[in-house]
Amino acid sequence: MREWVLDLHVHTILSPCAGDDMVPPRVLSRVKQLGVEVIAITDHNSAENVPAFMTKGKEVGIVIIPGMEVQTKEDIHMVCLFDTLEQVLAWQNIIYDHLPDRKNKKESFGEQWVIDHEGNKVSEVERLLLMGTDLTVDEVVRGVHHLGGLCIAAHIDRKAFSLWGSLGFIPADLPIDGVELTPHLPRDQAQIEQIKERGLYYHVSSDAHWLDGLFPPQCFAVMESCNIKELKSALLKKDGRYIRTIR
Repeated sequence: MREWVLDLHVHTILSPCAGDDMVPPRVLSRVKQLGVEVIAITDHNSAENVPAFMTKGKEVGIVIIPGMEVQTKEDIHMVCLFDTLEQVLAWQNIIYDHLPDRKNKKESFGEQWVIDHEGNKVSEVERLLLMGTDLTVDEVVRGVHHLGGLCIAAHIDRKAFSLWGSLGFIPADLPIDGVELTPHLPRDQAQIEQIKERGLYYHVSSDAHWLDGLFPPQCFAVMESCNIKELKSALLKKDGRYIRTIR
């Protein structure tokens, strides 16, 4: 086994709240410069830019985990990660079926671009991605598991759009695979204790929407290889796998 340097929550130019510089060449050049080896591409309610990043990732030697950040019916954000492009696109089809068909208001929310591996704009997603689906958080977790992925409660130390911010606790019967904390906020010891009581271990991700939101390594996973099975074991601290964070 070895230690992998991770960032499991990165947005692209497809997310309407992200910068125009979040395209494969610039993002991957930045993370390589920082020493990050593995990133998950997790746009809001869509995976349409995952293929471009996977292609460019192979070119430059960065592992790309196909993913998505889903907004549930309760307005809770969940990071959904998969092994393959086929899995994440199957999940995208499900999410699109449960996402209200409303047109994006670019002037209010921003543009939503699909790009190629060199960062060229190919098409624009017209439907609004920055909104809640009609799937509950429980339905999202179980749907991801059904497709063979893992599901992480995103930025639970934030008040908005988080499991903890919405409920004030982590439900005992919600089979999440991990918990994400941000690098920017002070740690809440009561929150940390409840995470541990649930048998979970937190990791730190950037949730980067702009290039300057990508930071030097703060999260590491000791695993044999980089795949969903190994990552799930690391998130749950099983079989000698584990997550180490700077804070």
